[in-house]
Amino acid sequence: MKMVGRVEVPQEAFIAALTTDSDKASEKKK
Repeated sequence: MKMVGRVEVPQEAFIAALTTDSDKASEKKK
């Protein structure tokens, strides 16, 4: 359970980072 929780946290952060990166890239293109 500890491993799953540990992986879940970074996964969310990774997705958030990807979304932020995409947003920034879109803004830069505009």
